[in-house]
Amino acid sequence: MDKPTAVESRLDRLEQDDRRLKLTVGALLLSLAAVPLVGAAVPQQNLTERFLLLATARTGTMQRELDEAAAAGYRILVGSPTSGFEMALVLEKVATPPHTYKYLLLATTLTGTMQRELDEAASEGFRLLPATMISKAGVFGTLMNSDAREIVMIMEKSPNSSRRYQYMLLATFQTSTLQDEIAQAVENGYEVVGMVSRDEHILILERSNDGR
Repeated sequence: MDKPTAVESRLDRLEQDDRRLKLTVGALLLSLAAVPLVGAAVPQQNLTERFLLLATARTGTMQRELDEAAAAGYRILVGSPTSGFEMALVLEKVATPPHTYKYLLLATTLTGTMQRELDEAASEGFRLLPATMISKAGVFGTLMNSDAREIVMIMEKSPNSSRRYQYMLLATFQTSTLQDEIAQAVENGYEVVGMVSRDEHILILERSNDGR
């Protein structure tokens, strides 16, 4: 083999090795974004203050922190998205254990899945907190430059309430279609309680099972 050919062959191998390295590093970054580091230090929440701020990009982390705060007597006041794909909640300490509030965080990009999870939570006594409805970029969507956005909402179960609610999710790209669907739902006893938008408009309607 002459010298120019040998040099070109070596360069080709170096380029291939470089591509493999980039693919490996990319896969590692995705894995680190999806799975918490084993043994990583997690800051302890101060559950003695009147107000508590929770902020995280991971819905699993938010659910765990909500469980801890609720068990200590906190109740959600309001929620909001922050920059990127993080969400934040403000809670107030109003209850005395063991008579505390319970929370269930719902997060999905699929409206059909959200309707099913709303139904399941409502059947267990949870009620939607409209102030927590947000549309946020998902972790994987951001890393992969995807336009898919998660719809996030939180359900609350009061310590002394036995009332049950039903929910209807309406999602459409056309506002004229949405107007007709709202009118039909209102005739069936529903009321509009929340709205969030991404590439489509999503409305949540609610009615009480006892007719009140």
